[in-house]
Amino acid sequence: MRSRIGAVMGLLALTGGLALAGCGNDEQDHGGRTGATGTASATTTTTESTAPPSQAPWQTLDGPLRRCGPQPADGATAGFRPTTLKDPEVGRIVAVTAGTGPTVAVLLHQTDGNGLCGWLPYAADLVSEPGVQVLAIDLCRYGESACRGDRTGPHQVDAVSVAVREARARLGATRVVVVGASMGGSVALMAAATTDGIDAAVDLSGPLDWDGLAEVVDGGRALRVPVLVAVADDEGDDEVAGSRAIVDQAPEGSRFEPAATGHGYVLVEDRDAEPTSLGRVVMDWIRG
Repeated sequence: MRSRIGAVMGLLALTGGLALAGCGNDEQDHGGRTGATGTASATTTTTESTAPPSQAPWQTLDGPLRRCGPQPADGATAGFRPTTLKDPEVGRIVAVTAGTGPTVAVLLHQTDGNGLCGWLPYAADLVSEPGVQVLAIDLCRYGESACRGDRTGPHQVDAVSVAVREARARLGATRVVVVGASMGGSVALMAAATTDGIDAAVDLSGPLDWDGLAEVVDGGRALRVPVLVAVADDEGDDEVAGSRAIVDQAPEGSRFEPAATGHGYVLVEDRDAEPTSLGRVVMDWIRG
């Protein structure tokens, strides 16, 4: 199952390189959880965090996910399963799965340097009840993925198509929802306009000027599935109005979710690694 992104490659060439306005260094600029994406210690397996004393200590996961640093206590019991997706044209996509059920949420990360790690706290909450699996991936040339292409839009959407195929063929998904934060949100919308096998998409703070988004999504008219778009007021009037306009032109069932403040992961998970009210809305959306 391949992305139809090739049909717009010529037009994307006009947009130039990757536009990172609004999502560069997300973890620092937008109050992300640095503990969830920091480099793991080579000798420490259990680390206290700044969480309130009533909470269990955060823990560094074993194996490949040590790179993600200390995680909330429920991350240690979420059953994360590291894996690698391989495609002869796209390359090697590093990923992690968890949970059980017919719905698979494909999670696309922000532009921080540690790829999928930023999603682990929310992923642990998402799979705490049966019914949903997560498939979080390192997008092209982020984290530990080694794509044949670069970080630009076409190659990121191709990486998503590999993940969607994995969800359908190997994880047994009957429903696939692509969920992205910041850069990942823009990629999620592009995938929702070009990639077969997706049932719905979530965009959390995806910048409107990200590499080819406007041409591919066409103001929402090119979207093929319902989308949930969330943008905080402090992103600016243009981002909020533009995101609302995309939802207005998107397929029936799409919705815009406002927020006062926050960016990307922060919209759905607070600093104590608990889902926000919007985070619970997104969980319900994923479950359908």
